[in-house]
Amino acid sequence: MVPLFSLFILFLKASCVCSWLADKCLFYRDVEEFPVATTCAGKTNIAECHHVTNIKEDLRGLPSNLLNLCIQMERDFHGALAPDSFSRFASLEYLEIVGCLSEIPPEAFNELTNVTSLTLSFLSTEICCEVALDFSRLSSLNHLSLSQYSISSLAPNVFEMIPQLQELQILNVCLKDISEVICRLAKAKSLKLFKLEEYELNRLHYPNCSVFNISDGYISTEFEIEKVHFYLGIVEHVDEGALEVLGNLFILCFVSNTDFLRDLSLFGVHKIHTLRVRVDVLNVDDLCNAAKLYSVESLEVRYETINLPPTPTNISHGCEDIKGIVLKGNIYVYKIVNVLDVYSVFQIFRNLTIVNIIKHVLRPNDFLSLCSSFPQTVKRLSFMILSTNNIDKIISHQFLCFSVLEILDLSISNISNIEDFAFIGLHKLKELNLCSNKLSYIYQHAFSGLYELMVLDLQGNPIIHIEPESFGHLINLSVFLLGDLNFPPDVPLITLHFSDIFGIIPYHLSNVFISSGLRPMQLVIRNNATLGQGLNFHIKGKYVTVEGCNSSLLTSVVTLKINAAYMNCGNEFIGKYVRSVVNLEFESMFSDNIGDLAVINQLVHLKTLHLENIELTKQPNLATMFHNLTKLQMLILKNCRMFFLDGSLTKDLKALTGLVLMPKDNVNVLQNLVEHLTSLKYLHLLGLGLYCNCDNAWLVSWAKDNRKVQVAMFRPTMKELQCLTDNGIDHLNFVDYSKTCSFDIEFVFFTSTTAFLCIFIIVVLSYKFAGQYIAPFYHIASGCLREALHVNGKHQYRYDVFVSFSGKDEHWVMEELLPNLEQRGPPFLRLCLHSRDFQLGQDIVENITDSIYASRRTLCLISRNYLGSNWCSLEMQLATYRLQVEHRDILILVFIEMIPSRLLSSHHRLARLVKTRTYLDWPREPEMHEAFWDRLWCKLSSNKTN
Repeated sequence: MVPLFSLFILFLKASCVCSWLADKCLFYRDVEEFPVATTCAGKTNIAECHHVTNIKEDLRGLPSNLLNLCIQMERDFHGALAPDSFSRFASLEYLEIVGCLSEIPPEAFNELTNVTSLTLSFLSTEICCEVALDFSRLSSLNHLSLSQYSISSLAPNVFEMIPQLQELQILNVCLKDISEVICRLAKAKSLKLFKLEEYELNRLHYPNCSVFNISDGYISTEFEIEKVHFYLGIVEHVDEGALEVLGNLFILCFVSNTDFLRDLSLFGVHKIHTLRVRVDVLNVDDLCNAAKLYSVESLEVRYETINLPPTPTNISHGCEDIKGIVLKGNIYVYKIVNVLDVYSVFQIFRNLTIVNIIKHVLRPNDFLSLCSSFPQTVKRLSFMILSTNNIDKIISHQFLCFSVLEILDLSISNISNIEDFAFIGLHKLKELNLCSNKLSYIYQHAFSGLYELMVLDLQGNPIIHIEPESFGHLINLSVFLLGDLNFPPDVPLITLHFSDIFGIIPYHLSNVFISSGLRPMQLVIRNNATLGQGLNFHIKGKYVTVEGCNSSLLTSVVTLKINAAYMNCGNEFIGKYVRSVVNLEFESMFSDNIGDLAVINQLVHLKTLHLENIELTKQPNLATMFHNLTKLQMLILKNCRMFFLDGSLTKDLKALTGLVLMPKDNVNVLQNLVEHLTSLKYLHLLGLGLYCNCDNAWLVSWAKDNRKVQVAMFRPTMKELQCLTDNGIDHLNFVDYSKTCSFDIEFVFFTSTTAFLCIFIIVVLSYKFAGQYIAPFYHIASGCLREALHVNGKHQYRYDVFVSFSGKDEHWVMEELLPNLEQRGPPFLRLCLHSRDFQLGQDIVENITDSIYASRRTLCLISRNYLGSNWCSLEMQLATYRLQVEHRDILILVFIEMIPSRLLSSHHRLARLVKTRTYLDWPREPEMHEAFWDRLWCKLSSNKTN
């Protein structure tokens, strides 16, 4: 199983990155922080910079105590490297520059006295970078790698100026003659490892150093280089002794169109540890002669046709020292036509420890014959790969004599059947790879005898049936990879009884992968066996249901990876039953049956959480989904649909160091998202789509100014990012848009504070000296304005009467007032009641004012409750202001209960009205009620047409 974070790294490797720290650089203090697997990976105190055009300017924000620095120049940039470009980084130990510079003066490397490793490469397959190089200022340099840099541009004594150089790699440097390298190597006295890859160099001439102005004449002594790796393409011509100055070769790789043994003799070397050659026709006797002449220990041969001798024992003495061999047939055409006699191969190569046979037809009986006749020929074999062959089936006891074999790879070999007891005799086998074959039935005794097996890979097989306890013999199994299950089409749901296929689940089981391909699956777990360690569990299918969710097997899961629309126990997400999980990855298909993912907040041991293709907008408890995850270190939300991201999601993520966001659609990223992320070290934004909203503008300045958090953005880069406006039109550039949201915060604080203080002083003084006149003045002025607006026109009222009453008297209003006024007519009256007709959401004072002025009259229902209500007092006050302005009979008082004069005396406004205006009393005698309502209705309905 691959850890979730490693999968994340693999994904990032395929992406193009633009990052910020001084705009273009990312800095990582610890190796665990580094998210992208590059040449800088695995180191500490690292900085990686992309799209660089000016090293001094673009690297200005980096700390000066850097140890490792990787720079990628802008693709079309060919400027010069300025002197003292790295003088700030005196502690630097590793430096890599990708790109072609027009000039690299030695002064560019001033102060880099601690650099031990330098890599210069140019990403081009057509041309080489032509620039003179001088490494004399790098006094501690011991490792140099040049890729796609023309070697002819180097000074003759370029390596002589690096006295401590021990490792030199020259890769695709457009060599025209091997002398260009050989003659310069004569000056490298301390060199221990030299690697040359030049696949276009097809003619090897004897080195003539005078032609290249390096020395007079030829090199007469052999180099003392410990390991030389030579990778060449098609060799058309070789001068005799072309490489004799190298003495020995550790690896030699080339293509021979004629006689490879003759070509070897012309190279002029004494010993070759590993020989890799490609020929059309392979004569094994030539191969053994070469092995004998050059003391070859490891062979890799690619060929179209192989010729094995009729009596292999006669030449076996030439190949007896070969420890490893790779035989690859049919190099370009993926069609198996070669039938390889495995019996003869092992007779010829009797002391192999590693064998790799690819693209042949292999006969199972050859292995049986070998074990019955010459079992001693495989007595040392520990690693055997029989991949990409045509084997068809594994027969019983086929590998009986391979007693020390530890790794057996039979992948992609068209195996459709494994007989019972096929692997008997493999007592020490630890890994068995059977992936991508055609196995449909797994029989009970197919894997009998594999008691030491730790890894079994059955991925990519169309398995239809598994007999009970087929894997019960694998008592030491640790890694179990099964799929794709392909049960009969008439079975709508693939059901796998996990416990039945094992019987007793292996104690050491730590990694499980089960796949049903694109079909639904039910996984039945009935075994409560305890595992010796945490379980990494990967499940894949259209959708997955689990039976036996309370099994101890699930409680042992520490890593859970789900590739399915959903994985549920009943209607609940499986996360509820894996409380010990540390790493959770869930890649869905925007399913509606996913269940409530809020149970994730109960997984308090989580350190890594990866959610992909999930409709988070339909999660009812999204706001609390990540709560309680105080140990979470990595959160990845990829291709999930969400409306916004804010601090309510991240309030408990105190330990989060890495956050990766790749939303499905445009999203608002609020600034408080990172407010609680006190441990955040890097934020990755992949394919981010933002709304043109000033709430998102913080991201630009925060990404550039923040020195604690490294922010990396993948295509589109921030400079290329568009944002979506409310009308659905993309804004050309989010950075430009965000500038419209910027302002001088200090000036705003100053002006707003000053204005607030002035207004506060004015309000306080006004209230102190004229508070009692302010409210009446406002309402009188408002009334005058209303009256003036309607003086020349007929005013249209929405209501006939505004009823001012206490809420405690509402029962009287509903039972007595409404039936006798609104339901009586014609003409019918329209009453305005605060409990029925006020506008929802509007300010209460505005509601009262609008309703009074929208009514022809105001009816005040006076009671003890009315006198004790502040709102009723305000309504009477506003009605009185209107009365004073309009001078019309618009205010009517009705006492619905007896109120003593002593109570009225404390309400001055009402007391004055009672003395100056006629009012009505609600009669206590029932026989008087009808007369009361006749009188009141006549008053309120009068002038209704006006």
